[in-house]
Parts: sequence; structure tokens; C-alpha cells
Amino acid sequence: MSKRRIKTYHQLVEEYKKEIIRSPKEMDMIYAKMDRRHENSLLSVSKEKRP
Repeated sequence: MSKRRIKTYHQLVEEYKKEIIRSPKEMDMIYAKMDRRHENSLLSVSKEKRP
């Protein structure tokens, strides 16, 4: 079983920082996208750990 690397929320903010700076009006949408990505990655890891 391969280990997946989970990005922390801070890493996601750094990744999307250019988008946030470029379009501050869409900042809420960008943060919502980051929330979903972070939540999905945590869920996928928890599913992998199930027997």
C-alpha cells in the first residue's frame, strides 16, 4: 500500500495564493475550493486505513 502525502491547509493556501491575489473578488470561492480539497484528502486517507 502506498502512502499518500496529505497537504496541510497552510500548503493549500500557499498553492492558491497567486489566484487569491489575482482575483480578490473570488476569494470566498477559492477558499471553499481549498476546504473541499483538504476535506476530500482527509476522507480518502481515512478510507484507506479501514480494514
